[in-house]
Amino acid sequence: MKSLIRWRGWCILALFWAGAVNLAGQDQPLPANIVVLLADDLGWGDVSYHNATVRTPNLERLRQRGLELDQQYVMPQCTPTRVALLSGRYPSRFGLHACQASNARSLPPKTPTLASLLQAQGYATGLFGKWHLGSKMEWGPKHYGFDFSYGSLAGAVGMLDHRYRLNSPYSRTWHRNHEWLQEEGHVTDLTVREVLAFLQRNRNQPFFLYVPFHTVHTPLVEEAKWFEGLDHVTSKDRKLYLAAVRHLDWAVGQIVAEIDRLQLSQRTYILFLSDNGAQVRHSGNQYPAPDPALKNFSSNAPLRGEKTQVYEGGIRVPALLSGPGIEAGSRFEAPLHAVDWLPTFLAAAGGEVRMQNFKLDGQNLLPWLQGKASRPLGPRNFYWLWGSKGQRAAVRRGPWKWLRNGANRPWELYRIDQDPLETKELSAQFPEEAAACQKFFQQMQAMDAP
Repeated sequence: MKSLIRWRGWCILALFWAGAVNLAGQDQPLPANIVVLLADDLGWGDVSYHNATVRTPNLERLRQRGLELDQQYVMPQCTPTRVALLSGRYPSRFGLHACQASNARSLPPKTPTLASLLQAQGYATGLFGKWHLGSKMEWGPKHYGFDFSYGSLAGAVGMLDHRYRLNSPYSRTWHRNHEWLQEEGHVTDLTVREVLAFLQRNRNQPFFLYVPFHTVHTPLVEEAKWFEGLDHVTSKDRKLYLAAVRHLDWAVGQIVAEIDRLQLSQRTYILFLSDNGAQVRHSGNQYPAPDPALKNFSSNAPLRGEKTQVYEGGIRVPALLSGPGIEAGSRFEAPLHAVDWLPTFLAAAGGEVRMQNFKLDGQNLLPWLQGKASRPLGPRNFYWLWGSKGQRAAVRRGPWKWLRNGANRPWELYRIDQDPLETKELSAQFPEEAAACQKFFQQMQAMDAP
């Protein structure tokens, strides 16, 4: 597979940096900073540049100063996307337990991550928000390359009390640097406070800042000020959700403004994306109150599908990139996947990683993102498994997408470049393409953990 970078090894042999960069020296330019802002459950139709009825002015400004990623793929749910993003590998490489949200440890001990690879080269590394790759302290961020961490070890939390699900052994989850913490305030505001402090502390050295927001995941609670300007929205559930979207947009604006204020924007890459498509129903009463039931409150329109599904609405998300060499106000239409960001950001930081007995699934896309590639990108091939038994699955093979959206559902074939809304099932008309996709799927499965 051309798009699969075959680097081998659980052990890192070397990280080679372009030029002789001396992180302590004052006469050498510092490597680029890397910032990843990961929204939780933000739908395709819930940003202003996809839906004129939604107001996200800070995301709009980020889009105007950078690159809109038109086909950013992720996994169908939060934990597997975090695995893919930080490891550069499909979650099923670690076992089916990593293919859906859970409290178990998702990554084996000492798994190389984007954080640990950058940390080894002198980067300050910070995580602020929702870890969700293991809910025990011994499975937390500091064991995977983060110098500083703040937020929840488990998944979603009450926005005001910061506790995980009711009657869960992991209900206490809020921490700073692996020490339990109790404090007051809205999760989004607290996260921004901590991020700004991290930026100020580390302004004079290269840093990797990873902000997996809790919002706009349920349960949703927002102050009155975030509802201003939403009087035209008749659905109270939709209005609450859009208030949370406005709060998220504000948070992004605060972080970007601080990077600008500290005069770091010229050497800082900022990636914004969602971890999966929007959740469209919530039964409520799963978290400490308030946790209202919601229905039809978010939007993946016009894409088909939703969170946990492998239709486009579950795995294709809003995404933006700004930074050195990125053309302002441009658009990148080629497909890319969460697994691509580890090799891409390592290259952006000035290096490459070489492994043994290890196959990285992502590809360094920096030359194409910067418009400097000497050749066309060529067809991209991707692979998805979701669920404790892999009951939902898909592959993208060039323009073709082959999927099964449930254990007892038939396989479906779509030509995504011509039919991104997945309205015309084509397996009967193109059996040879379905067979080629099936073969690729089997090849990918053969590389998964038992």
